[in-house]
Parts: sequence; C-alpha cells; structure tokens
Amino acid sequence: MKMKLRTVNFIFKEGLSNLLRNKLMFFASCAIVTAALMILGVFLLVVLNFNENIKALDEKPQIQVYARYDMADAEVDALEAAIRAQPGIKEFSRISRGEALERAIELLGENSDILYEIEPDYLPISFIMKLDESDMIYDFVLWLEEIPDIAKISYPKRTIDLIARVSNWTKVFGTVLAGIPILFAVFIVSNTIRIAVFERRNEISIMRYIGATEQLIRWPFIVEGMITGIVGAAIAFFATGFGYNFVENSFSPEMANLTDDLFRLVGAGSVSTVLLLVYLFIGVGVGAVGSARSISKYLRV
Repeated sequence: MKMKLRTVNFIFKEGLSNLLRNKLMFFASCAIVTAALMILGVFLLVVLNFNENIKALDEKPQIQVYARYDMADAEVDALEAAIRAQPGIKEFSRISRGEALERAIELLGENSDILYEIEPDYLPISFIMKLDESDMIYDFVLWLEEIPDIAKISYPKRTIDLIARVSNWTKVFGTVLAGIPILFAVFIVSNTIRIAVFERRNEISIMRYIGATEQLIRWPFIVEGMITGIVGAAIAFFATGFGYNFVENSFSPEMANLTDDLFRLVGAGSVSTVLLLVYLFIGVGVGAVGSARSISKYLRV
C-alpha cells in the first residue's frame, strides 16, 4: 500500500512538473480546450432549451377552435362530437358564450367597460384541445379547416414552426459541428504532450530499459493531459455560465413576449449541473486521449 501511494504521488508530481516546464503550450492547450467546450456548450444549451420548451408546449392547450357565433346549440353539439371523435386528442374542453365573455372581461381589465352591454349570444362557442403529440397539430388543423362551421382556428403556429426547425437542425448538425473543435482540441493537447515527451525521450528510454512499467511512464503524461482538460473545462463552465446568465436576464422576457409566452429560456440553475458534468467528462477525456496518443510510440523498445 505504501508503494502504491508513493507511486501515485510520483505520477502527480511528474504530471505537474511537466506542465510547469511547458507553460506556454499548457496555456495554449487550455485555451483550445476551453474554446472547443464552449462551442459544444452553446449547442448543448440550445438543445436543452428547445427540448424543455417542447415539453412545456405539450403541457399547454395547443389549439382553440371557434364555432360560428350564429350556430344553434344542436349544431354546436354535433360539431363538438365530430371533433371529439378524432384520434390523438389528449384533453378537450368547451368554452360557452358566457365563459367567453367572462374571459374577455378579465383580459381587458380596466378597459372591460366596453363589454358591459355586449350580450353573450354575440360571442362564439369555442373548444380548447391538447393533442397527444405536438407534431400532430398540422394534420389536425388541415382537417379542421375543411369544416365550414368553424369560423377560426387559433394555435401557436409561429412558435411551433420555429421550435421544430431549430430543434431539428440542432439535433442533426449540432453534434457534427460540435465534434470538430473537440477533435481539434485532442490534436492540440496531443501535440503539447508530444513536445513534453520529446524533451524527455532519453529519460523515458532509460526508464524503459531499466524495467520501469508502462503505467509508471505513461500516467504522468496522462495526468498532465487530464489537468489541462479540467482547467479548460472549469474556464469554459464559468465563461458559458456567465454568458448564459447574461442572455437569460437580458432576453428571456422579450423572447417570451415575442412567442406569446410559449418559449422561455431555461433557468441557469437547471442546466448548470448537466453542463458541468459534460464539460468535465469531455475535458478529462480529451486530455487523456490526447496524452495517451502521444506517449504510445515512445513506449516501444
């Protein structure tokens, strides 16, 4: 056990000393890892936000259908039965003429005086419904538009279009585009470690010939790469967090107003844990892979 602890101590000391001997390349590697992780983090935040907002959208009434205001109750009942018979409807509610007037008065607030002389009979009966899946909306709306007794169909088309397009684009291309800087970071870290290995190639050869294990030679360089990855991940996390907080505080209210409160940025606290874990995992992985790639050829005797 004592020997193992001494070996671990040696590995970490050697890893840190390697970093101190190559400060310039260490800082360059950290900068590249930080930049790569921040690019990845932007894509990750976009995906998380769109996924969360799509879930929130599924929890909101998606379609409101207004019957013609001059329809008789029996005709409205028949229309309701026809709509209810369609598959994929998760929730369904009917808004009477009286309820519609009450909602209009509540919506107008202080200006509701203009509605006091309006009779409920002048307002249409409407149906509010939620579908099982958001992607069913378009086909369902097309079917509703063929019904002549429906005067108006209201649904968040603009927001749904935006969310669908950006979410699909991000899922398809985000991983590929984010992978490019990660590969570049592996290459930079690998070259940084390769310089350190080259400077100590004679020492490594001697250690190899006198019987030092591959692990004893390899692990100080892997530790060096992992420390580089951790430092880069920490810088990227704080920089991304600061930037996301700024965007959330500055633009979230405007974005909610623009999309009729159907799209809001997810709170920074909700995504920070995921972001930190992803950064650390990839940062350590990039450093370890880059280091292992560099040291391999010097371990052949």
